[in-house]
Amino acid sequence: MITPVKFQSANIIGFRMAGTITEDEIKSWATLLDQKSEAPQKLRVYVEAEDIDDISLDALMADLKFDLTHLGDFEKAAFVSDETWTKLSTFAAGLVPNIKAKQFSLDEKEAAKEWIES
Repeated sequence: MITPVKFQSANIIGFRMAGTITEDEIKSWATLLDQKSEAPQKLRVYVEAEDIDDISLDALMADLKFDLTHLGDFEKAAFVSDETWTKLSTFAAGLVPNIKAKQFSLDEKEAAKEWIES
């Protein structure tokens, strides 16, 4: 399941992932991000991942397709999780020029929110 995490700034998109993540959920968030990416301001993304049971292969492929299409649309990414696989996402995002990416533990949610807003 993917649910929103609200921020005041229009260029920050936040969401929480837990349980089973489906292709339809990824596509729905990708549509929102597509719309936001048309704005002149670079985007920032805040992702919380906790107790993820399963991500379908189709969901992973939809996410990868979106990521590759929109590499230049983001300036910051905060990943909040105690799950080790998110460290790979943080590392990969950090390799993209002009994107600052940072990993936070679940105990550091507030610090992550402050960082993505700064």
